[in-house]
Amino acid sequence: MTRKEFVTKATESLSQQYSPGEAKAIAVRILSHFLGLSEYEYSVEPGTVIPRPELTRIQGALEELAADRPVQYVIGQETFEGHTFRVSESVLIPRPETAQLCRLVIQELRRSGSREPRILDAGTGSGCIAWTLAAAFPTAEVFAFDVDKDALETARTQDIFLDSACRQRVPDPPVFFQADILAAPPDEKDSRSGELPNLEDLDILVSNPPYVCESEKDFMAPNVLDYEPDIALFVPDNDPLRFYKALSGWADALVKPGGKCFFEINEAFGPQVSELFVSRGFSDVRIIEDFHGKNRFAVFTKWF
Repeated sequence: MTRKEFVTKATESLSQQYSPGEAKAIAVRILSHFLGLSEYEYSVEPGTVIPRPELTRIQGALEELAADRPVQYVIGQETFEGHTFRVSESVLIPRPETAQLCRLVIQELRRSGSREPRILDAGTGSGCIAWTLAAAFPTAEVFAFDVDKDALETARTQDIFLDSACRQRVPDPPVFFQADILAAPPDEKDSRSGELPNLEDLDILVSNPPYVCESEKDFMAPNVLDYEPDIALFVPDNDPLRFYKALSGWADALVKPGGKCFFEINEAFGPQVSELFVSRGFSDVRIIEDFHGKNRFAVFTKWF
């Protein structure tokens, strides 16, 4: 089977789950991944015959896709802000909205001219936010935590998987540790005991916490619902802001005066999230839209 024949067959196979354009893009992506090609090489030499061992592997990947397994989990990676991250079912697949969250943080730090910012990523998952910010600011102190041990192991070991150019830009990798957003923020005693790093005087607190209501499951695609981790996605319908209430405590305890917080949010709760942070005494609270025009980010400053 030639490369072109495989892409045609795979596109047809996936057409019931994806639009024709998306189905073809996925077909080319898995072909390129398993053959070690760039998409450019596929387009230049579509008539090249696929060796049988590689064809067997690619057809196995196609069967996984037919069972609604996301392509990122099938190939074990996803590109995010110019870097390639390892992903598995223990972590969320990095999304463009979260990349926009990173860009908001990067813009703020460049505007402020902070030379050695202290940054905490709460609920790090794959570590894509923490590693991206560490690469953007090599002199920063970046800390990140997650409640899930498997997710934390994925985040910690991204340096083995990241491209060499990214590793060279991160002389000191992020400090990863286990903690729960919903628990009380650490205090000086925790850092003195060596259980946790010193997190005081943060310049930036950033988080993409769980924010999808349980009732929204009925509207979600099987490739998300059946494979991505519930613990990183869902909150109870009767307490949709539970993580933002907790994060306000972390911000109050750890962010220095003048420091800023950047959180990804559920588009349905922009006004409620804003009201929450205003009521907790934070300033300059803004709800920022994503590239789809949806309320997606809460940004505010801690002055006192």
